[in-house]
Amino acid sequence: MAVTTEARTATVSVTVGDQELTFETGKLAKQADGAVVVRAGETMVLATATGKMEAREGADFFPLTVDVGVPPSGRS
Repeated sequence: MAVTTEARTATVSVTVGDQELTFETGKLAKQADGAVVVRAGETMVLATATGKMEAREGADFFPLTVDVGVPPSGRS
């Protein structure tokens, strides 16, 4: 496993089987509370998370939403 860090960024690479996975954070989606780019070969995924500092009064559950963006056909 290789770990590199720059000013407020971090990259971690691990090998799973014969595939290298690279995790990068701190470069994209800086307005999100957390963001990571995962690369495997030519495939790349950006995962982000946001949250509030205070819980909503009376909330007795943890709401979760997932937004999936798929590029229009013909784009890659």
